[in-house]
Amino acid sequence: MAIFYGLLGGILYALAQTSFLTYLHPDLKFIFVFLLFQTYLTFNLAQLGLKNEGEKFIPFQMISLTIRFILSVVFIGFFAYIHTPNLVLFVSNFFVLYLCSTNFEIFGLLRNLRRF
Repeated sequence: MAIFYGLLGGILYALAQTSFLTYLHPDLKFIFVFLLFQTYLTFNLAQLGLKNEGEKFIPFQMISLTIRFILSVVFIGFFAYIHTPNLVLFVSNFFVLYLCSTNFEIFGLLRNLRRF
């Protein structure tokens, strides 16, 4: 998980140093840290479901996905409430990073499920 987010952070930093800066929202750092925290929280919650030979894996995974969705909606709602400039760019940056982190989580889950 640390390698993935380190790589993603490096890519975002490199993009910020180029002419692609116009496609990045100034609050991208908040999005990145939020998704890092959210992934850490939901990944550890999903790992609890793998204890006892994966007996409660599905309920824990569903709770993890629900928490991820609710936290994401609250996060975007908060930034919309405080009137973040260029909200469309903010939401599109959030969506792209959200898909990247979700893709990483799905690959991690598939790796864990192959052990069964």
